[in-house]
Amino acid sequence: MIKGLFADGIFRRILKNFSWLLLGQIFTAIANFAYLSLTAHSLGLRSFGLFILARAYIEVLIGITTFESWQAFIKYGAGFLKIKDRSSLQNLIKLTTSFDILGSCTGFVVAVSLAPYFGPLVGWDTETIREVQYCSVLILFTLGSTPMGLMRLYDRFNWLGAQQIVAPSARLIGTIIALSQDAPFWSYLFVWVFAEALKGISLFILGWREIYRQGLLKGMDWSLPDLSKADPQIIKFCMVSNLNSSLPLAMTTSPLIVGLFANPVAVGLFRAGYELSTPLREVALILTQSVYPELAHLSSRSRWRRFKKILLRFSIILKGSGLFLLFLGFQFGIPLLYYSMGESFTPAYKTLMLLVIAGVFNMSNYLLEPALFAMGLPHISLRVNTIAIVFIFIPLLAIFTSQWGAVGAGLATLVSNASGFFLNSLFTWKALQAKIDLSKHLSL
Repeated sequence: MIKGLFADGIFRRILKNFSWLLLGQIFTAIANFAYLSLTAHSLGLRSFGLFILARAYIEVLIGITTFESWQAFIKYGAGFLKIKDRSSLQNLIKLTTSFDILGSCTGFVVAVSLAPYFGPLVGWDTETIREVQYCSVLILFTLGSTPMGLMRLYDRFNWLGAQQIVAPSARLIGTIIALSQDAPFWSYLFVWVFAEALKGISLFILGWREIYRQGLLKGMDWSLPDLSKADPQIIKFCMVSNLNSSLPLAMTTSPLIVGLFANPVAVGLFRAGYELSTPLREVALILTQSVYPELAHLSSRSRWRRFKKILLRFSIILKGSGLFLLFLGFQFGIPLLYYSMGESFTPAYKTLMLLVIAGVFNMSNYLLEPALFAMGLPHISLRVNTIAIVFIFIPLLAIFTSQWGAVGAGLATLVSNASGFFLNSLFTWKALQAKIDLSKHLSL
């Protein structure tokens, strides 16, 4: 069976791309673990909670206002590559880049304008609000979505793997310097902003280097794209995918909601569990990034049986990996919290385990969503996320957090992730079977 798997060229290519990203992610996980540990020990539980609140505010606005244009770029770029339509690919680059710029500028303005109104709700004083406004400049550096999509489309996962280490390296080095200099609280936030800005700049440079390498700059019309003449299907896909990617940001808003209904201590405990459960999400996400371009290519060729086979194989891999990581969490969760973040963080164990179980559901969900996007059905994923997040997660988060603090936030995450997984499973396999049946009918 194993020999048969590796005889599949697409399977091998996905694993190769996954391996490049995984190497970068392993370093990222180690560096983030060290960075998080140093920050938590230096700031203490309450200050760490305040740090997370400020960071979450910026992350949420980045997610809401910036476009995830790479999904549309891969979906339609794969088709243009198939028919060797260079002009349409160039226009696609212009269109998605325009969305990237518009989103980042909008996000910066919103973040600066909203801070004085949001800050008092979570206990920020005037100085804190001003510092958060300064840090919001990070949003202007989030222009990497189109370059990321182009590099994935052209199979440049080796460079993406190397690029992953930029931010965690900068965070770790900056935190060590801040710790050695006994720097004030806000220095740690500035370190995070600087590292994330470097990440955005490096991705932008690598992406446009690849555009040059592929000869796509030759004959490029640098005028602004006329949106009225753009393919309505591409515009619709971009809008739906952006809404869909914005909904899971409710998970990112968790610290803010916990801060509103509980206190900074609960925020610190929840974030401790959230950060230590991150490997589940990251492993699934990098596998998704490797699988999605191949699914998009198969979709453009209507090879639905192969599409289904690839999806089934990686679904089994993800489920097995999730259960193994769940076992590790049960065995080593408390020692991990104690040695990485300090004794005051060990009460986060229950929250950690709830988030790990939630992560197991999310791992499989991360595979189903790109399948829907590759089939040209992002609206289904949008509907599922709307149900799971808007109607399940957010209400339960407010209710459970007010009752049980950080543990309640973990429980709300679990219920939401499980609901999203079951709904996505139902709709994805139903849609895929319909594609297979139609293809079979047309071939008769």
